[in-house]
Amino acid sequence: MKNSQEHPELTGFLDLLELQVEDRITPEQFTELEATIRADNGARQLYIQYMDLHGSLHWDLALTADSDRFPSDDLQPTSSATGEPEVDLARPARQKAIQWQTIAGTACCVILLVFVSTILNTPTDPADNSVAGPAIGERVEPLAPDEDSHVLLVETDHGARNLQPPQPPLPGSRRPGESDPRDLTPPATHVVTNAVPAEIRVPGSLSNPVASGGSTEAVVATINRLIQAGWTDNEITPSALADDSEWLRRVYLDTVGHIPSADQVRKFLANKRPDKRSITIDTLLDDEDYIRNWTTVWTNLLIGRSNPREVNRPALQKYLRESFAENRGWDDIVTDFIAAEGSHDENGATNFLLAHVNNQAVPATAITGHVFLGLQLQCTQCHNHPFNNQKQDEFWAFNSFFKQIKVQDQPISSNPPLRKVALVNTREGGATFYETRQGVMKAVFPSFQGHSIDANDGVNRRAELARLMTEGDSPQIARAYVNRMWQHFFGAAFTPQVDDMGPHVAVSHPELLDELTRQFVRSGYDAKQLVRWICRSEAYSLTSRFNSDAGNEQDDPSLGLEPLFSRSYVKQMSVEQLFDSLLIATQAHEVFGSSWDAVEAHRQKWLQQFVMAWDTDENDEVNLFDGTVPQALMMMNGNLVDLALESEQGTLLDRITRSSTTENEKIETIALAALSRMPSRQESAAVRKMIRESAPRSTRLVDQQLAMRSGLQDLMWACLNSNEFILIH
Repeated sequence: MKNSQEHPELTGFLDLLELQVEDRITPEQFTELEATIRADNGARQLYIQYMDLHGSLHWDLALTADSDRFPSDDLQPTSSATGEPEVDLARPARQKAIQWQTIAGTACCVILLVFVSTILNTPTDPADNSVAGPAIGERVEPLAPDEDSHVLLVETDHGARNLQPPQPPLPGSRRPGESDPRDLTPPATHVVTNAVPAEIRVPGSLSNPVASGGSTEAVVATINRLIQAGWTDNEITPSALADDSEWLRRVYLDTVGHIPSADQVRKFLANKRPDKRSITIDTLLDDEDYIRNWTTVWTNLLIGRSNPREVNRPALQKYLRESFAENRGWDDIVTDFIAAEGSHDENGATNFLLAHVNNQAVPATAITGHVFLGLQLQCTQCHNHPFNNQKQDEFWAFNSFFKQIKVQDQPISSNPPLRKVALVNTREGGATFYETRQGVMKAVFPSFQGHSIDANDGVNRRAELARLMTEGDSPQIARAYVNRMWQHFFGAAFTPQVDDMGPHVAVSHPELLDELTRQFVRSGYDAKQLVRWICRSEAYSLTSRFNSDAGNEQDDPSLGLEPLFSRSYVKQMSVEQLFDSLLIATQAHEVFGSSWDAVEAHRQKWLQQFVMAWDTDENDEVNLFDGTVPQALMMMNGNLVDLALESEQGTLLDRITRSSTTENEKIETIALAALSRMPSRQESAAVRKMIRESAPRSTRLVDQQLAMRSGLQDLMWACLNSNEFILIH
């Protein structure tokens, strides 16, 4: 009742969602629902979560019965009013399905009422409480509700085949490669108000995209040209370039997952070479922490931070480390994950599917879509997509590629007994059956984006899927990877949600996304090259501070507006970035020991404290440090911070307090270590005053040393708990 009182519009919105999933919505109600979702990013996110939860509940309940309860021999063909051959369920089975649907719908409403208020009240940026609005240039044409998918089943020598005709494109939507009326056309003359360093400016005309056949300079020039065109078209002046300290800290966090050390900052600031930023990017790409960082990022994306049953997390991490160390093409890595077979400890790639093959591989279908393809496929597992031409049969045709998966136990003799599993392919052919909301069973065969494969026995469907996903000069896996990497480095993707790139979603810079995708494919899916292009661009080199004279404060994706990348968007650290940066700043890992295993053991223990401290009612995993009370308390007096401030042997504070450097030099070292910059004169003077005022009135050297140590501890604590340390800016 509290949620209804605070949000009287909530009940009506949930009623419309329920009507939609039950296929009882009228055209007028559909128009109202669509307008709400298109106009409010919060409502759009709620819609996606509602559909995801609805589908999960529906299939979790439905699959409690025997998964083979619908054998093809027991199905009796009937004919619909349209003459369409269909398969009708036996009456008891239909009644049971309706009961499941009723229970699932009721559970959806109960659970959603618990957390929906939090979703609607939580802004994208923790410092921003404004309400999101429609994106600039977003199309809001009224759409009629999609009709039920008409799947034509025709008997052939190979069984029933899906002969659904191709669907017309959604009004206002584009296919990859097509032009868009919002594409940013560069003006004949473009004036850049901020001076750009020589290493960012590219010689030659910027109007000739990728004139050098994909060279780094040509691709960076294309990025600069298309981003600058957006500034011109929107009459906005970008912020100034970031100074060396701000840029260095940002590129370290984004590329290797932690801040630079004090010594690394000093060397970079003292370096007078004009190309030092490009050299730093190349150095970081060859650093072993680059491998470790992206292994962590992708392990969390693929299986989460917890350890699902039957998953060997260390084996998956080993596979990713080796792949990133060799800089293998992203297409090869995706192929390994999709077509993986073998033991979960011998072939680490198998652990991705092992984590998601339950419930007829419905979770595997959904996560393959949003992680590798940037598509929210789960929205169509129970019904047609309401806002584009994606149909329910397309979800199950994609799911059919995973039909051959079998998890096989391989017991090992040991004390205590260990469990070993393997992912095997049955090479089983035939159709995949699914149930519509009207209780009608339909059959589909494996198909991906309009491309079908031979569904006979003996065909390796997942190997065929991997081939279809990676072929062509602009496949969806490349677009999704480019979009995800852009979001990682800039804090905003080309789409409002990084994993929702469906045809109904507006793209902020379609020409740039298309060009980067083509160049990424031509590079051999070279992840390091993509990072190099992004980090050398002018937009990435801008400061996070607003340009108050030009008014680019409105360039803020957290307000629901399309990003223009006229400044660097402030980002939150991930849990891993925060932990590793604490180690770098305080050198507390020296207390743990010098071995990687010893440091990693403490790292995992600390991360588990984060997960337990921020566990939610929905059992969500902790991802970002967003300044909640439990997080702040852990930063103020947690074990790691306490250890770093106790001046244990080997820590930064221990070395500083025992050194013979001056008071100013000690203060500078702490500022460089924690904030990656030199302190200002005012800051240094304030710290010196604080130390003097806290010192006892004694001439004894030991008392003065104790006062200095206490003052430096206070300074380090203040730096570590500041927004400047916790945020990526």
